[in-house]
Amino acid sequence: MGRPYILFWLVSKKQKVALYSQPVLVEYGMQFDIQLGPKRLIFDSDLHGLRMNGAEYVSGRDGILIYDQTRDIMTDVVELQMSTNTSTLIPALRALEIRYAPYFDERPVVASQNDITFYWKPSQLATFYNRYSTDELDYTEREPVIRHAVDFLTSNSEVLPLPEELLARMSEPSRLLGFYEGFPIFDGSTGFARLQSRLGIHVDTDSVMISTPLDKYEADVYEIAEHLAQETGLDYSKKKNRVMFLKDENLLRTLGILESD
Repeated sequence: MGRPYILFWLVSKKQKVALYSQPVLVEYGMQFDIQLGPKRLIFDSDLHGLRMNGAEYVSGRDGILIYDQTRDIMTDVVELQMSTNTSTLIPALRALEIRYAPYFDERPVVASQNDITFYWKPSQLATFYNRYSTDELDYTEREPVIRHAVDFLTSNSEVLPLPEELLARMSEPSRLLGFYEGFPIFDGSTGFARLQSRLGIHVDTDSVMISTPLDKYEADVYEIAEHLAQETGLDYSKKKNRVMFLKDENLLRTLGILESD
């Protein structure tokens, strides 16, 4: 298969027509397309997972990865979250039958989504994120990074031309925001705490992660998540040894790091 060509179309969810050569923020969120030959990726700021053939796939409380949920699905169009996270980008390319480096199908790489200790040593996946991560970018800034990431993945479908590096955030200082039920709360926008306590709470740009590197404390993560869910009325996604909440003012107040009105 030859190298696919890539086109971008910015669309309003109301009009579903081409608008401009840059992403636009519209009333119901931001959305843009990447055309890969006859196949199409639609990145949507309102999605947290991906959508194919009318069905949505997310990593839920059962901890089953989107990669495994969508193993036998093929389609011509995939809608996915506006991110370069390989937990959705790789399943999307696979469903479109667009080739990418076999490295991303290696089980330790796939399972890294459920293993936070994967990033405690150098890897090509960490190098990919050092170059193409959208985690700390506003939605209005993500389009060019996603464009380059998709182009890189589809242009290097045999061998991944990346050295093994530590995740850049591993060498950054961690910032402690406070404590909840005795457990540390970290600013997830800087550093990547190698937890010495039982677990840690990490506040990122659009999410709050509760995690532990130790299997024996996995139940503690889920217990705190359930307590927070009951206190705030929010739902969360569950993975091995960690859970994810969408960032919410009520949640931050409950954690004690945002003052009440």
